[in-house]
Amino acid sequence: MKVLPSDDALIEAAIGGCSEAFGVLAARYRDALSAFAYRYVRDADDAGDVVQEALLRAYQHLDSIERGRAFRPWLFAIARNASFNTLRKRKRVDARADLGEHVPSPTPGPEELALRDDRARAVRDALAALPERYRAVLELHYLSGLRYREIALALGVPLGTVKTHISRAKDRLRSELEGARLDLIA
Repeated sequence: MKVLPSDDALIEAAIGGCSEAFGVLAARYRDALSAFAYRYVRDADDAGDVVQEALLRAYQHLDSIERGRAFRPWLFAIARNASFNTLRKRKRVDARADLGEHVPSPTPGPEELALRDDRARAVRDALAALPERYRAVLELHYLSGLRYREIALALGVPLGTVKTHISRAKDRLRSELEGARLDLIA
C-alpha cells in the first residue's frame, strides 16, 4: 500500500523548488475547492476561475504559511476571498448592465440543474437567507468537510464563535425548513 505524503511534506518540497509537489497538493484539493467555489459564485466557469486564482495565490504565498498551520483551512480561506472578489466583479458588471450595456446572462451549470427539486431549492433558499457569517460556517463544515478548529483558522475567528454560529445557523435553518415541512437539520 502506497503512503501518500502529508500536506506539510508537500509544502516543504514545493517551497524547496519541487513544482510537482504543489501539483499533488492542487490535485488533492481541486474538487473540494471547485464545489466550495461553486456554492459561492453559482456559475461553473466562475468557480473554475476562482479555483485557479486560489491555487495560484497559494503557490505564490506558500512560504508565508505559518509552520504548523494546517494547509487545508488556509487554502479554503484563500478560495473564499477569491469567491468574494468574483462576486464583487460580477456586481460591477451587473451595475453596468443596468445602465444599458449588454452582458450575457449566465447559464445554469449541470450541478444547479440537478438540484432543482423542491427539497434542494428550499434548503438553498434557507441557506441563502442566512447572514453570511452563519452560511459560511455551515458550508465550510457540512459541505467542505472542515472541522470546527479548521473553520476557526480559515475565517480568523475564535473556536467558540464557530460553535455559536453553527448552532444559531442550524436553529434558523430548522425554523425556515419547518415552515416548508423539510426539517432536515439534526
